[in-house]
Amino acid sequence: MATARRGFLDHPARFVVAVFAFAALAGTVLLALPVATEDPGGAGLLTASFTAVSAVTITGLVVTDTATHWSSFGEATLLVLIQLGGLGIMTLASLVLVGFSRRLALRHRMVAQLETGVLTLGEVRSVVGVTVVA
Repeated sequence: MATARRGFLDHPARFVVAVFAFAALAGTVLLALPVATEDPGGAGLLTASFTAVSAVTITGLVVTDTATHWSSFGEATLLVLIQLGGLGIMTLASLVLVGFSRRLALRHRMVAQLETGVLTLGEVRSVVGVTVVA
């Protein structure tokens, strides 16, 4: 019997990290565009990268004043990155809860299932769906 070859992103933890990295990279590119800033020259690559990673990881650190430096496009980009980061944090927390639920007593396992809707790590889509709906 042939076994299915698993890809790099098939593991839930790798998938979540890859989505964070992709969001930070896409945010860096978008924030580096001249249309993203009020200044005609645009943001530097280091400023755009730091701000995008800070937004995705929802740390709130900035090197420029958001209200005066970024245009409406830049602020909308930051808003989307913050929302994706918050969704990622909640999904990661749900996956950790599901991962630890195997070691919990039956009562706690039922609470974990009630909160996330799943009990196995293989059901990442369900965890993401429950997190988005909640």
